[in-house]
Order: sequence, then structure tokens, then C-alpha cells
Amino acid sequence: MARNADRRRMMLAGLGIAGAGALARVAQAANPCTGTSDGTAPTGKSLQQVYDKIARTDAGFGEARVPVQSLPGSPTAQYVISAPGVYYLTANVTGEPGKSAIEVAADHVELECDGFVFLGVTGTLTCIRTPAPQRCIGVYDAGFKGWQGACIDLRNAPDSAVEECCFDSCDSTADSTGTSPGTCALGDGGVVFDCDVRSCHGALVSVGRHGVIEECTNLNGDGGCFFSAGDAVMEDNFAMDNPGAGFTIQTRGVLIGNRLVNVGGIDVGAGSVVSENDIGDTPGTAITVRGAGCSVEENYVANAQTGIAILGGGGTLVDGNQLTGVATGVIVDGAAPACFVVRNCVRSVPGGAPYVIPASSSYGPITAVAGGDVSAVPSSGHPWANFAY
Repeated sequence: MARNADRRRMMLAGLGIAGAGALARVAQAANPCTGTSDGTAPTGKSLQQVYDKIARTDAGFGEARVPVQSLPGSPTAQYVISAPGVYYLTANVTGEPGKSAIEVAADHVELECDGFVFLGVTGTLTCIRTPAPQRCIGVYDAGFKGWQGACIDLRNAPDSAVEECCFDSCDSTADSTGTSPGTCALGDGGVVFDCDVRSCHGALVSVGRHGVIEECTNLNGDGGCFFSAGDAVMEDNFAMDNPGAGFTIQTRGVLIGNRLVNVGGIDVGAGSVVSENDIGDTPGTAITVRGAGCSVEENYVANAQTGIAILGGGGTLVDGNQLTGVATGVIVDGAAPACFVVRNCVRSVPGGAPYVIPASSSYGPITAVAGGDVSAVPSSGHPWANFAY
């Protein structure tokens, strides 16, 4: 007996605690024929129970999400999402004439494209759309290459999001319905984040009321860059080389930290804030204000026909902006009374007009300076002085 006890102790020492536990579980396991053990019930889940927890479809295994390519189609779509849940692509999707790639017919749908690309052909409909009103739809990490028609149209799906998508050489104006909203269009509460639009015909990206467009790029296209009827926020975006409008928010817009080069400028309505934007080589007016109660502060404008134009509403603050290479720097229309223009610096082209401000508005002294120490120039030390140089 002593010899057997010693052998058992040596075995346990070699196996360690984990091995001893495994031996104990084996000893307590149920008899596969009778389902019983020596007074101890089975522990843990059976193989069948584990298997039943694995998501299974005809096109994928071991994945909690549903493969889009396993879904049925319709006369107007290659695939139709008809239930809430998380869906994913398993490969690139090549379009078919007369159809959308995906129609979403449910609320609370998340479409994770995992970097796969929607490839366009002639005659397609909008790539991803909601035929009827839905809400809370997310499209993530998708590529669109040469799609003929709008890429994403979720205007009737409020509180939706599009993130980390790339749109390359697409043509939204080719939509066979003739009513394309642009490359990517969301409705009220829509968020477009970290998306790239490159070389697209009809490149416009838009959101509805309470919408956000942030950290996006729109390059080398036409048809405008970013739009909202408002209210909306556009922050830290970059637009370059588009003959259409740059950034437009028709009412209560907040535009902060955006960069614009060779696009149509910023255009806002009443109650808007335009701050810390860099605008270069604008063919017309860099910043246009069309409504009352706006704030235009600390923007930089280089090379534009007009730097800042306050056209209507009145009561707008124009403060601390730097304008260079402009024919007209700051112009306030007579239809916009009670504006306040202070601490701006304007370098106009020869023969240009640095400031055009009617008597109905208030402004700091306009001080013309040249080379040398500006402190000797009368009124240059005034805290609200506007400089022309």
C-alpha cells in the first residue's frame, strides 16, 4: 500500500495542479452508456451544447454576424437586409445593371464591410439604400470603386452613421433614377466620420439636421464637397480641387478647423459659427454669411476674390481673421446692420478694397500700415484695430 501511495504522489507532482484537476474531472465524468457516475453529475457543457452556440448559415460558420452574400435578393437589389442585426461582406461585390447592391429594410442594422469593395458597372442604382423609412443604420469600412450612381443614400434613415469608407472614381450623376443626392447622403442625426472621396463625379457628401461630418476628405472631384440644410457640425475636414461649393450649412452651422484649397468656399446661414478654418485659392468668396447672429473668427484666407462677405441678417461678429491676396477683404452689405468688425488683418491686391463697412455696423479703427514699426502709426495700438497692409 505504501508503494502505491508513493507512486500516486509522484504522478500528482508530475502533472501539477492543472493535471490533477483534469484527472479529477475524468474520474467524475458520467458513464456514456448510463449517464450516471459514482454519485457525481457531469460538469461543463456537452459538445452539442457548444455546437449549438455557433452561428451557422449556408455561407459561413463560427461567426456571430450574418454574411451579406447569404441573403436573398429582390428585383431591385442584389441583397436585401430584412431584420435587425450585424451583417458583413465575405468578398467584393460587383454591381448589376438596374439594381442596388444592398437594400436595408429594417431598423438597427450594422453593415461591416471589412474593407471589401463595391465595384461599379453601367446602369446600377444607388449602391446601399433604404427603400422605405428606417433608422439607426451603420455602414463601416467599405470601399466603392467606379460605382455608377450614388454610393450611399440613407436620407430616410435618421440617426445613421457612415465611417471609414472610401469612394474612388464613382459617378453619382449616372444614377438611372436621375435624382442622385451625391456620393453619400444621410438624413437627420447622420454622422459621416473618417471617409475619403476621391476623383468622384458628383462628389457631394451631406447630412440632415443635427448631422456631423468630421475628419473627411473630398479631393479632385466636382459637384461640391460637403452640405447640410442645418443645423450641423463640420469639423477637421479637408477639401481640394472641386469647382463646386466647398462647405455649405444653410442654418445654424458650426464649421471649425476645416481646410479648403481650390474649392468654392464656406457658405452659412443664420446662427452659424465659422472659426479656425484655412481657405486657399478660392475662385469666388472664401466665407459667405447669409443670416443673422453669426460669428466669423480666426480664419485664414489666402487668394480669393473676396475674403469675407456678410450679405444679410446683421448682428455678425467678424473678429481676428487673417486675409491675404484678396481683391476685397471684409465686406458688410447694407442689408446686414449691427455687425461688429474688430482685430482683422487684410492684405489686398493692388487696387483692392481691404474693408467695405457701412455706417450701420460697428468696427474698430481701420489702420493702414506698411514696412517698419507699426507702433508709430496712429490707432495701431487700439485693442480693436483692423489692419490693412
